[in-house]
Amino acid sequence: MRALVACFALLLAACAVAPRPAEPPAAPSLYEQLGGAHAVAALVDALVAEYKADPRIAPRFDLPAADLAYLRERLIEQFCEATGGGCTYTGLSMAEAHSGMAITPAEFDAFIEATVRAMTRVGVTDEHQLILLSVLEPMRGDVVGQ
Repeated sequence: MRALVACFALLLAACAVAPRPAEPPAAPSLYEQLGGAHAVAALVDALVAEYKADPRIAPRFDLPAADLAYLRERLIEQFCEATGGGCTYTGLSMAEAHSGMAITPAEFDAFIEATVRAMTRVGVTDEHQLILLSVLEPMRGDVVGQ
């Protein structure tokens, strides 16, 4: 009986110190895959430059420096939040932000095209571009015709 108790005690001790299977590491967020804060800021800078350079939408981005800086910060927040970077977007809803602007479908399409050019310019992969575009496209209804 003593031998049985001793074996049981050894078995319990072995279980207590036995390594537990490691949980698989969490997949990196899209934010991390893009390169984090620096990469998202670089992407937003490229976006703003593309928007200002596209004659179809440039007038929409002809803003005073303070407004452009505000827009840049909100875009960084928005992309950070949308890609799982842990940020919180603090700006207006898309409907509120575009209210009274009467943005046309063609202008929204130009915005998307400029966004693709900017993403390509900063090296965002095709796969990640599709994911980011899938976040932007549903905003069409809150932006166009407001």
